[in-house]
Amino acid sequence: MIDLHPPRLDRAQGVRLDQPAYSADFWQRYTRLDRRDSWKLERGQHFVEQDSPSRAALGRGDWAEALRLLEGRRAGLREEAEQDRRLGTVFHRVRVVEKPFTPYIQWELHSLLLNAEDGGEDIRIVEAG
Repeated sequence: MIDLHPPRLDRAQGVRLDQPAYSADFWQRYTRLDRRDSWKLERGQHFVEQDSPSRAALGRGDWAEALRLLEGRRAGLREEAEQDRRLGTVFHRVRVVEKPFTPYIQWELHSLLLNAEDGGEDIRIVEAG
């Protein structure tokens, strides 16, 4: 059975940020990339996306609406990709997946495809093994 609980983290090794503080910190760092690439490694098999209408639709079991809303992100992803080109940066992402896929992973794989197609992200999917 898949463990849907995240690993315990040593809180002494970091600072917990609420969503507004995290977003502010992320965008401050992102705009300073200037010709440097950015990397993200994702391992969790379940995650609750905050402020995502598509993820909320998935949570309600409305798969068709979840995919339709993802598709609506394409223009915004192209704008973000253009900003990355101006900054001279590439966003690299490695996504570790386990089988059987959780509903979240199924949804995220669709999202990652859009990010690669329209967002210019360099994405690799690897199995946990």
